[in-house]
Amino acid sequence: MAVPIEALFVKNRLPSGPSLLFILLYTPLGIVIFLLRLFVSLQLFLAASVLPYNTVIRSVVLRVLYVTLGLVVREESVEKRNKSCCVITTNHITPFDHLAVSIVLPCITPSVYDLPAALSMLLCYRDLGVTQGREILRTNARAYLSDSRNPPLLLHPEGATTSGTLALMKYGSWAFELSGSVLVAGLRVWRIPLLQIAPSVLGASWAADLCFMLFSPVTVFTVSYIGEMRRGESETPEEYGARVQASTAEALGIQATNHTVADKVEYMKRLAREAAASSNPLLSPEVHIMAQQVQEVLPHISLDQIKRDIVRTQNVDITITNFLEGNIPEPIPEPQPLSPNPVATTSQLSHSSSSSPSSSSISISKTTTQPSTSLGGAPSVSKATLETSSLTGTLKQAGSLSTAAECFGKSAAERMTSFQARKEQLIQNARRKYIEKHGLQLPESC
Repeated sequence: MAVPIEALFVKNRLPSGPSLLFILLYTPLGIVIFLLRLFVSLQLFLAASVLPYNTVIRSVVLRVLYVTLGLVVREESVEKRNKSCCVITTNHITPFDHLAVSIVLPCITPSVYDLPAALSMLLCYRDLGVTQGREILRTNARAYLSDSRNPPLLLHPEGATTSGTLALMKYGSWAFELSGSVLVAGLRVWRIPLLQIAPSVLGASWAADLCFMLFSPVTVFTVSYIGEMRRGESETPEEYGARVQASTAEALGIQATNHTVADKVEYMKRLAREAAASSNPLLSPEVHIMAQQVQEVLPHISLDQIKRDIVRTQNVDITITNFLEGNIPEPIPEPQPLSPNPVATTSQLSHSSSSSPSSSSISISKTTTQPSTSLGGAPSVSKATLETSSLTGTLKQAGSLSTAAECFGKSAAERMTSFQARKEQLIQNARRKYIEKHGLQLPESC
């Protein structure tokens, strides 16, 4: 059964339910322990920094320092430990995994932080150019391993931390290109069940993990040795890494997955987008997609206006109806009228008059007629004037998207009639735009 990427990480530092009550009761004592450990560890840290490297007294001081921090290390299957191996691989749970391993097995791990040389040595770090690229890291690591006097190199092939309780991420092949044999070990982290504080959570910094380690009563690291594993003659680094990953997962009683560091980064980005969308619904991808659907029908309305109404209605059809009927609290911009080409418009009308009998009556008289007077003395409108006004109305209907009223009605009935006409025109304009955009072919009866 495939393990989803979400199951590999812990997102909440503190538990819920009754365990949270125990943590609240422990908080005053935890703060006192935190301050005492901070003060004592600072003294031991300064003492260890001035002592000669790789001496017995310095090792004793470091062990006392780690115990003061609440870091206790246990070993399992010690008979499988081979100190002659120059490369050690383990899974990755916290930023302090290398410190736990270095207590029982002196080693150095590549540094991902820009620290002074003395501080890096005290924390069992070595600058091998991790931030400068994979090729430089390989070159510096091979140069480091070429000196047999150097302590073993501890690597975390996963490349990022996980909870370590359900599955392992895919082991990177670069860690298995450095040596033909590696000492494989698995790590587990344990804390008091009544105070279930996660050792590391998704997106947390090393400083936050350190503070909670000082706050917790004890943090027990268990190093389970799996033994030395050699690379086969015809085995590629990828196959070698997959075999080591499977052996580590089997020893820890968890699964091996194909999720990589890139998958974790994408998952963190997705969580960040979801958090931003929850705090501001206008940034939601679903709202943006629905707003684009509305704008296809009503292109003259801004996307921001549509999004604000979509957040309120959560329905594309209701939002379109609200804009068409004017049920929007903010003003809606009028669609900009088109500027049709006179030649193209005349040719369209000529084509329409030749193909549609109903439009054959639309023509412009070239003869000039004088206005006549009826028996009552009132001037009568000429046929040319009627035809010209009919043509003007047809041009408006064919080439303009404006729905503005020409004048304000004097009575409520006139204003209602004008409103219904403008509403019908707006619906027709929107319908025509949608048909033209999607290239729909309607039956002749339509």
